[in-house]
Amino acid sequence: MSRSPEYQRMLGARNAVRERLTSLEAQLRRDAERTVRSPAAHRGDSGWRKCDEAAFQDALAKLQHAHRKDLGALRAKLGRQQEAIRAHVARHGSAPKA
Repeated sequence: MSRSPEYQRMLGARNAVRERLTSLEAQLRRDAERTVRSPAAHRGDSGWRKCDEAAFQDALAKLQHAHRKDLGALRAKLGRQQEAIRAHVARHGSAPKA
């Protein structure tokens, strides 16, 4: 089965949303990491202390809460797109080969 233009479009849209979600999550992790104000946290040769990790997790949770609408919308959209792709494959047979 060759890849139909509709299937290709659906995959492209899903991949764009997945990339946007991944990018937003990575940006939130970078922002949370920058809030940790410990020399040990920013040295390349040592790991974080427990208090640094706790500060990072707290900052990340606050950022995720602040962006919960964006994150939730992207996750929901990604889920809907995955379901549409599954329905398309079920309707048109097995998944096409790459």
